[in-house]
Amino acid sequence: MTTITMTLSSPDVVLKDGKGSLTASVTNGSPEAERVVLGAFPGQVTNPPSKTYTDIPNPLRTIAAGATEQYVVNFDTTGATAGNYPVKLIAYSADDAPEDYADQAHVVTLKVPAAEAPKPPQPFPWLWVIIGGVVLLAIVGAILFFIFKDANVPDVKAKPEAEAVKILTDAGFKVGSNQVESAETEGTVVKQTPNGGETAGRGSTVNIEVAIPARPTVPDVLGKRIEDAKTAFQAAKIQLDFTQGSQCFGSAFEPLFRPCVVVGVNPDVGTKVNVNALVLVRTEPRSIIVLDPLPNICKTNPQFCVQRLQP
Repeated sequence: MTTITMTLSSPDVVLKDGKGSLTASVTNGSPEAERVVLGAFPGQVTNPPSKTYTDIPNPLRTIAAGATEQYVVNFDTTGATAGNYPVKLIAYSADDAPEDYADQAHVVTLKVPAAEAPKPPQPFPWLWVIIGGVVLLAIVGAILFFIFKDANVPDVKAKPEAEAVKILTDAGFKVGSNQVESAETEGTVVKQTPNGGETAGRGSTVNIEVAIPARPTVPDVLGKRIEDAKTAFQAAKIQLDFTQGSQCFGSAFEPLFRPCVVVGVNPDVGTKVNVNALVLVRTEPRSIIVLDPLPNICKTNPQFCVQRLQP
């Protein structure tokens, strides 16, 4: 009965997360093949018997004479309460009782540690939240300070509108623009608010006024000779033509008694028109003495001044 012997790869088993294994080498020392069983039994006698927490794949094997078989012994104490669990490993002949080989048993002790007590919940890190909030506010405040800090307004007078807008936006300002009639170069800035060199908050609006050509005003030629009216229109850069129904076109033939006088203007006197716009006048030969002010017949009777005199 002593021809079956066993050695273990390690006298101890290191359990990780309640699991571990070792190798048992079983040798058949008899001159004949032997059916050998490797069994796991409680290391202590209890009622009821304690669990071994052991699993041996293919525990019954036929081992040739003088041969050695290796058995993998697996341990799993998952769910076991804390404590020590001795396990007795016995290699014995399948034709005999395990107790007959008890003197060759190897005892392996499985140690199940007590579960760690749950750690108390960590208090919410209010201090770090407050510190983080203060730091964040400081950063945001610094950024806003530099964004909206007052800056010098660039002087963009006399610059073309597109260039002026780029200069102001690059300096951190918004731009408002409107057109004004001016004798300055068309499309250039004639006025800005705030003025160049003054300070204003970044992101604020700088208003600029851009020059457009001044529109001439229809001169007051009512009651005047047509020759004087033509001179006034030429000076104002306005074209003059006659309406249908005009009764004279010059005073050359009767300069002393009945000069050719303007009695109607369309558009009316004082109206702003474009440069070189066409303004119609209605004329009549009148006495040199004219009531002042002379009513504009083109206003009192608009139908007289609608159509241009055909050449």
